[in-house]
Amino acid sequence: MLAPTISHFLRQLMACTVLLVILSPASLAQQGTGALKGTVTDPAGGLIVSAKVILRDAKGAERKATSNSNGGFEFKSLPPGFYDLTAAAPGFDQFEEKRIEVRSGRTTPFDLQLNIASVEQSVTVDQKSLSTDADRNADAVVLRERELEALPSDPDAFASALQALAGPPQGENGPQIKVDGFSNGQIPPKETIREVRINQNPYSAENEFPGWGGIEIFTQPGSDKFHGGVGFQFNDESLNSRNPYSAVRAPYQQRSFNGNLTGPIKAKRASFSLFMARNANDTNSLINATILDELTLKPVQFNQTIITPQVSTNFTGRADVKVNKQHTLVGSFEYNQFSQARQGIGGFALPSRAYRGERRYYGLQLTETTILNEKAINETRLQITHGVYSQTALTALPALNVADSFFSGGSQVGLAANTQNRAELQNFTSWSSGNHFLKIGGRLRYVGIRSIAPSNFGGTYTFGGGTGPVLDANDQVVPGAGTIAINSLERYRRTLVFQRQGLTAAQVRILGGGPTQLSIAGGNPEVSVSQRDIGFYVQDEWKLRPNFTISPGFRYENQNNISSDLNFAPRIGFAWSPSFGGGKKKAAAPSAASGSKDAAPAKPATAAGSPGGSQNKTVVRGGFGIFYNRIAEDLTMQALRFNGVNQRQYVVSDPAVLGLFPAVPQINDLAAFAQPQTRRVLNPELAPSLSLRGSVSLEQQLPYHLKLSVTYSHYRTLRNLRSTNINAPLGGTYNPAQPSSGIRPLGQGAGNVIEWQSNATQVSNSLSLNLNATHKKFNGWISYSFNKTNSDDGGVSGSPFDAYDFSNEWGRASFDTRHFLWANSSYQLPLGVSVNTFIVANSGNPFNITTGRDTNGDTFFVERPAFATDLSKPGVIVTPIGAFDPNPVPGQQIIPRNFGEGENFLSVSLGLSRTIRFGPAIAPAAAAAPPATVTAAAAPGQKPAAKPAIRRPYQLQLSLNVSNLLNRANKGNPIGNMSSPSFLKSVGGSNIFFFGPGGAGGPGGNRQITLRVRLSF
Repeated sequence: MLAPTISHFLRQLMACTVLLVILSPASLAQQGTGALKGTVTDPAGGLIVSAKVILRDAKGAERKATSNSNGGFEFKSLPPGFYDLTAAAPGFDQFEEKRIEVRSGRTTPFDLQLNIASVEQSVTVDQKSLSTDADRNADAVVLRERELEALPSDPDAFASALQALAGPPQGENGPQIKVDGFSNGQIPPKETIREVRINQNPYSAENEFPGWGGIEIFTQPGSDKFHGGVGFQFNDESLNSRNPYSAVRAPYQQRSFNGNLTGPIKAKRASFSLFMARNANDTNSLINATILDELTLKPVQFNQTIITPQVSTNFTGRADVKVNKQHTLVGSFEYNQFSQARQGIGGFALPSRAYRGERRYYGLQLTETTILNEKAINETRLQITHGVYSQTALTALPALNVADSFFSGGSQVGLAANTQNRAELQNFTSWSSGNHFLKIGGRLRYVGIRSIAPSNFGGTYTFGGGTGPVLDANDQVVPGAGTIAINSLERYRRTLVFQRQGLTAAQVRILGGGPTQLSIAGGNPEVSVSQRDIGFYVQDEWKLRPNFTISPGFRYENQNNISSDLNFAPRIGFAWSPSFGGGKKKAAAPSAASGSKDAAPAKPATAAGSPGGSQNKTVVRGGFGIFYNRIAEDLTMQALRFNGVNQRQYVVSDPAVLGLFPAVPQINDLAAFAQPQTRRVLNPELAPSLSLRGSVSLEQQLPYHLKLSVTYSHYRTLRNLRSTNINAPLGGTYNPAQPSSGIRPLGQGAGNVIEWQSNATQVSNSLSLNLNATHKKFNGWISYSFNKTNSDDGGVSGSPFDAYDFSNEWGRASFDTRHFLWANSSYQLPLGVSVNTFIVANSGNPFNITTGRDTNGDTFFVERPAFATDLSKPGVIVTPIGAFDPNPVPGQQIIPRNFGEGENFLSVSLGLSRTIRFGPAIAPAAAAAPPATVTAAAAPGQKPAAKPAIRRPYQLQLSLNVSNLLNRANKGNPIGNMSSPSFLKSVGGSNIFFFGPGGAGGPGGNRQITLRVRLSF
C-alpha cells in the first residue's frame, strides 16, 4: 500500500488541530503582537545614547522610547501594520522613516543612523554591541535597499547570488526559499523586494528546515504617496569576452524592461504596489562534443554555439488594506510566463535534441491579521498557485546516447504537459508573557499534479564502454593481439564500420561493436498524483536573564503517501553574553558631517550625568535540533507511472533485440522477445530523512566597528534516500557476455525493480568564520567555511555500486565543497556614486569516476574501478590522480565514491552606479532642538559642518555591472567516465556563482558587462 487512506490522514489532521487548541492559552488577552527594535548609531558607527525615538501608527497615536547605553531601543506589543518613525539626539539631524512594516509574531530589526548637525554637542557614544536575541545571530545576513543594490539585476544571476550568500548547500536540494512566509517560493524580481534574510535563527521550530542555507524574502508594500520608476537593462556580446570553450565569441543579447508604481488607494486605509517586467534574451547554448565524421568515421570535435531565444514576462500586484481597527488584509498576485525556442541542447547534446519549452505560473497570496484585543493577535496566510509547463520535441527520431561523447537523435520528451496546483494554509498566534515570547501555529500544504509525459516513447540506444579485439589501421583484427578496453565512441565507430561491411549483428558484437542497451517506454503517458502534509509547532524565546536567552521549540510533521507518523522535532537554542556589565562610558564627540573635507577633529568629551550602561561585546550561542526532509511527490508519481500497468518501460540488453540497431522495435513487439518490464516502487518503510544538528558559536565585537563570529556545526542525517535495483543479479552470478545470465531474487520474469529506500546516512562537519563591518558609508561582509560531508547515498539520482552491499558507498557527498568563501562590500562615494563588489570562491567539487560499463547486470553504468596493483595489466589507466583498473578481481580495493575533485572556482563581480537627483527642492526636516540641559559648544577652530543635502523628487540611476571581472576561465567538473574519449577533461565552464546558469562566465561570455538605467520618482 503506497499511502495511508484519506480518512487516516484526516484523523491525523483533526488530532493536530485538537492539540493546537489544547495548547493555546485559555485567555488570548495575554497574547502579544509584533515588535520593532534597533540600534541608533552615528556616521562612524558609534552608539548614540539617550536618543529620543517616536513611533506613530496610521491613526497618529505615538509611542516613545529612549536609546539605552547600548544605543538600543525597542517597541513591544505592536499591532501589525505600518508605522512612521522619527529619532533625534542632541548634535544630530532628525531622522525620519515612513511606513515601516511590523508583522505579527516577528521582531522587525531596524537600525538607524543619525547625521551629525552643524554644531557639535556633548553626546555619549560607544561601540556597537551584539545581542543575545534568538534572531540576531551574527552570522545571519540581512539585505535591504543598499545591500541589494550590490547584487546583479538579472533574475537568474540575482537568484544565484542569493544562493551563494547562503553558503554551501546543506543537502541535495540546495537552499530553502520562503517568500513572505510561504514555502515553495520563486525568487521575485529584485525591484519588488524590501528585505532578504539569510541564515537567520537556525533552530526556530517555525521553520521546516534549519536556518542555515535558508533564504527569507519580504516584498515591498504599498505607500501613502505615489512612487514609481521605469528601468532598462542591456547586455550584448560586444561587451563580453569570449567563452573559453567556444571557438568564437557567440552571439548574445539581453534586453530587460521593467516598471513599478506604488501609492495610496485610500489615505491611511489602503495602498497598492504594481510591478511589470519583460525580458527578451537572445542567449545561446555551447555544444562541445566528440562525434564521428560521416564519411571517414574518424573522431572529430564538434564545437558549435546555437542561439536559444527566450522571453519571459512577469507581473506582480499587491494591496494592503486596513479593513477596520481589528482587521488588516494583504493580498498579492503574480503572473509569470516563460518560453524558450531551443531547450535541451548544449554540452554533449547536439542540435537535433532540441525541444521547445513554455511555462505559465499564477500565484495568489492572502494574509489576514486580526487584533483580538490590544495585546492579542492572530494571523492567517493562504497561498494558491497554478503552474502549467509544456514541452514539445522538434523531431520524433529515436535517441542515440554515446556515453559522455555525444547525444543525438530526438529529444524524447514528446508532447509533454505538466499542470501543478498547490495550496498552503498557515495560522499562528504569538504573545508575550513576562520574559517569554511564545508562538504557536500550524501549516497545511496540498499539491495536485497532472502529468502527461511520453518520455522515451521513441526509444534510446546507448553505447557504453566495453572490450574488443585489437584492430589495425584498416580495421582488421590483429592476430594474437588479444582484446583491449574500448571507449563508448570506439564501440559506436566499430558498429558503423562493420555494418557498412555487411557483417551480421552477431559478427559486429564479436568485433567489439553493437549498442550496449536499448531503453524504451510506451502505454498511457498520463498520471495524476496528490499529496498533503501538515506541520505544527510551538516556539518560546525565554530571557532567563538580561544576558542569557534560551529558545526551546517543538515541531511535528506528517504527510500522506508514506507510512511514517512519528516525525517529532524538538529544538533548543541559547545565547549567553559573559561580558554583560555596567559602568559610565566615555566617548569622543562626533566630528563634522561627512563630506566636509576641511573639518577639524573634535575634542573628546564626557557626557556629564549620562547614565551608566551595559553592553554585550561577547556572545556564546548554540543549539540542537531535529529536522525532517519531506518525501517529494515526484517519487509517488514515478511509482504510479511505472507500475507495469499504466505505462510500460523496458531496458533491454538482449543481443537479439540490440541487433536490430539502428531500427527501434515497437514496444508491443518486445513481448515477443520475452523482455521483462522495469518497474519503480516505494519501499513500505519509506520515511523522510531525519537530521540531527548541533552547533556552537562565539560572536565577538572587535575594534573598528568589526563583528566576528566563529561557528562549529555538526549534523548527522539518517534515512537518506537511495534508489536500488532490488532484482539485480546476485553477486558473482552475472556474465556480461551473456546478458540473460544471473540469478535474480524475484525471478527473471520480474525484470528490474527500482525501489526508493530510506536507509542511507550522511555526516557533516563545518567550521565557519564570518566578519562584517559598517563604518560611515562602507558596508562589508566576508564569510569562510571549511566543510566535510560524507554519505553513502550516491545522491538522489544515484545508484549503489552493488545493490546488495553498500559498504563501498561511503565517500564524499556530491555537494561536498571543502572550502567556500564569499565577500560583499558596498561604498558610497561623493556625487551619488556607489561601488559594490561581490566575490565567490570555492575549492573543487567532487565527481565520481566510473568504468562506464554495466558488469553486474543492474542496468546502471555506475561501476567504479579499483586501485591498480599491476600497471602492466591490460585496461589499466594511469592518471595524475592514480592508476585505475576497470576490471578488478575479487578482493581488489574499489576506489571511493566521488574520488575525483574538480578545479577551484573564483568569480569577482563589480558594480558601479551613479544617482542623479533632480526636480524641485524638498525642504529637509527640521533638526530637533537640543534639550536645555545640554550646552552646544563648537570645537575650537572647527569649521561648520556641511548643510543637509537638498532632496529632489526625481532620480536617475546609471549602473554598470561586471560579472567575472578578472575574466578567469573557471572549469567545470571533468568527465569521470573512463569509457569516454573526454575522460578527466573539462568540456565546459563552471557556474557563475556556485549554482548559477551557464558555463564559465555564463552563456553570454566569460566576462559580462551589463548596463542599466532607471528613472524613479
